[in-house]
Amino acid sequence: MKTTVGRPIQVGDVLSRGVDLIRKNPELMIPQAIVLVLSLATDAVGASTLSLIRIALSIVTGVVSIIVLGTYPSMVQAVLGGGHISVTDSMGKAYHRFWTLLFAGILIGIIVALGLVALIVPGIIFITWYIYFVPAIMLEDKGVIAGMGASKAFGRDKKWSTFSIGIVLAIVTLVAYAIGAAIGLSSALAGQVVYSFLSVPLEAWVAVCIAYTYITYGPSSVPQTTEILGYAIPPPSPIQGQPPTIIPPSTNAPQKNFCRNCGSPIQPDSKFCSNCGTVL
Repeated sequence: MKTTVGRPIQVGDVLSRGVDLIRKNPELMIPQAIVLVLSLATDAVGASTLSLIRIALSIVTGVVSIIVLGTYPSMVQAVLGGGHISVTDSMGKAYHRFWTLLFAGILIGIIVALGLVALIVPGIIFITWYIYFVPAIMLEDKGVIAGMGASKAFGRDKKWSTFSIGIVLAIVTLVAYAIGAAIGLSSALAGQVVYSFLSVPLEAWVAVCIAYTYITYGPSSVPQTTEILGYAIPPPSPIQGQPPTIIPPSTNAPQKNFCRNCGSPIQPDSKFCSNCGTVL
């Protein structure tokens, strides 16, 4: 019997909130800008595969790209919790989980490739299962297999909503590439510059949407009502100081863990509160 993890994903909310978070917090684009600078530096060295500098830059770019992927869950969590975004701290956390992210990415890549080669459809399904492995590893402090398992458990019954998000992101990315290619017909340099500047917010948008989805709708997401000491209360009101409506407790209400700061329910193994961002 399958167990539903988290809440149903609202596709429109994920896509629009991802744009809104980047618009209000442009610092979210800094990690992708770092990758872009390294990529441009690698291209500027030259096409010779014998160039040691080019090889070194390519390796550095690959390592930084993986670290950047692991950076976004922490940054998005900080934004949603109303805290300060620290790019360096978030990259530091991702750096310490580098090998876990790398091995998980390699394993998932092999699984997806085999699925695509077989019948295509299984590969697409595998993508929808494992696309959340980065926030699962970073936010729940899980290993390779546990992180993949958490991503699969969350995305398994949300294949269509995840697929819909991916289709929209892919279409927007293709449009940006087409714009760069069209400009490149008259000037290759201008086309490369335009696409490079468009790719930074787009890639940040993709990473933010994935992290936001797992945080908001994932296993630690805030349900419609919570319980504190047996009393059911609605989620925190956006209006500061507004008292909650107290509902009489159920005599057989189960014991749960709650955030010491905001009172939201939390998973026993959670490292932070997904509602307010408090470190547990």
